[in-house]
Amino acid sequence: MKKGFKLFDYSKPGKGVKKGETDYSFGGFFKLLKRKFFDLSKANFLWIVVNFPLFFGFVALSGNFDIPFSTPADPLYPIVDGVGKFVDTPAFTALWGVLGKNVEMTYAGPIARVLYGLTALAVLTFGPANAGMAYVIRNHARAEYVDMPADFFSAIKKNFWQALGLGIFDIVFSAIVVYDVIFFRIQAEAGFFYSMIYFFSIFLALVWVVMRFYMYQLLVTFKLSNFKIFKNSFIFAIIGMKHNIVGLIGVALTILINVLIYMYFLPLGGLLPFFITVALVTFISTYASYPNIKKIMIDPYYKSSDYVKKEPDEPSVFTDVG
Repeated sequence: MKKGFKLFDYSKPGKGVKKGETDYSFGGFFKLLKRKFFDLSKANFLWIVVNFPLFFGFVALSGNFDIPFSTPADPLYPIVDGVGKFVDTPAFTALWGVLGKNVEMTYAGPIARVLYGLTALAVLTFGPANAGMAYVIRNHARAEYVDMPADFFSAIKKNFWQALGLGIFDIVFSAIVVYDVIFFRIQAEAGFFYSMIYFFSIFLALVWVVMRFYMYQLLVTFKLSNFKIFKNSFIFAIIGMKHNIVGLIGVALTILINVLIYMYFLPLGGLLPFFITVALVTFISTYASYPNIKKIMIDPYYKSSDYVKKEPDEPSVFTDVG
């Protein structure tokens, strides 16, 4: 195009967003959260809808299908009951009054067990739902326009099979980490060796939580195998310590506040995860972790000679696959 008629120069960067919108500062977080709050709520709702098998679990946990039974309240009950067959004194009667009490408990009935089984189907929806959530929340964190619900389901469609495998591994490994922390906490009293394993399991759990900040973002942003996603997520979890700690504190505080609301104001605390908590936790972790991805993986590529010399029709290494 001749000089004088060149209305748009696509070789020059645009103005971008206004200063302060995506500076990833502490103050910028709250400004962006205020603007995007209702959009986050929409994403949270869609995540819950896609993970519909979780509803079966909530119904089962309500206790409406549990079967009640009576059981001794004290572990010494069998001993005292056996002594009672041979002793009948006032002292024993007083002891029986303390140790011979029963309490009412429940166990999952047939319907509840079926509901728990249906809940397990969430293993097939968890990864794809996280891919959709990661894509829209990442764009919100970058202060970009998001077309809801189209972008959410488009990200799921484009990444479905890889997200399915990533989600299954996520659930399985998370369960193993939680089990290890609980198991070695109990075993820690056995000696120094188990105490060290217990503290290592806590460290491993924290690293895994931070890795999850990155996994689904890398999935919807780059064309990487799941192995490379795990590898890069681990590297980011270690080298991006500053942002990761802030994000970890923010996520922990959000969950803690939700738990406290649940304890003291059950209706609201029980409903928050359905409307905002999941998306808010994802937004906090994304806002904290995306600058590391941008600095280490995105910006260097666009500044490299490979990108500058690349022909327009040549495929890019950096690809938004959401």
